[in-house]
Amino acid sequence: MAIDYWSLTKDFKVGDWVQRFAPASGSTMSPFMGHVTAVRRGLGVVDVQFPYGNEQCFPDDILRVNPKLSEFLPPESVDQTYMTTETEKVRKMWASARTKGLWRCAEVPAGFYRDLAKFWSRGVGEVAAYDQMWRRHAANTPDETLRGEISKYYRLASNLMKLRIQQHAEKSAAYWVAQNRQYRMSQKEVQAGCPSCPKCATPMRKTNYKMREGTKHLLYACPKDLFLIKDTDLIGPQGEALQW
Repeated sequence: MAIDYWSLTKDFKVGDWVQRFAPASGSTMSPFMGHVTAVRRGLGVVDVQFPYGNEQCFPDDILRVNPKLSEFLPPESVDQTYMTTETEKVRKMWASARTKGLWRCAEVPAGFYRDLAKFWSRGVGEVAAYDQMWRRHAANTPDETLRGEISKYYRLASNLMKLRIQQHAEKSAAYWVAQNRQYRMSQKEVQAGCPSCPKCATPMRKTNYKMREGTKHLLYACPKDLFLIKDTDLIGPQGEALQW
């Protein structure tokens, strides 16, 4: 089933703060934030200003977040280029005492966390990131500091994804959880043998969709807003395969 990127862009507007899913795997979430600078519905993409630059993203690769998240992220994790009066509070949180207490920003070179954001967004793993950062900064930064901050950064990316899943574990309707458009069902939905619509929580109905060459696929359709989910895109509360 093709992804309707045009419809998905409607969930975003200029000024939104977003995180992105890890390239390819989608198993972690960015330990940095981006600021939506343009929504190009005709193209089905969203322009986002990340700490390392502006990128065009597909809407299913990013997720809207509360700007207060920046209070816990490392310095340089929020690009300030497009800051407005309304988002000035984010700048203050970005430099808060709490953030400084969580990260050893005074012990690493300027641009350190911005470079880590760039590596992470390109799919560079923790070991490879350490190797590159060690080559750049080993002469002026203790190895223990380099290794510790990089490990903490990648661990944060993993924990943010786990937190996102936990927050939605008890939702009353199936919700999108991964880059491949899978939908995680609640325990009540599994027991009922039927997902609820992710958009309006209405119980969905089974329907057959005929593909080319006579192949049929089972879909769940919302009778209210016609939202469709393939049965193969549904997973259990813990990410397990469903056996109905």
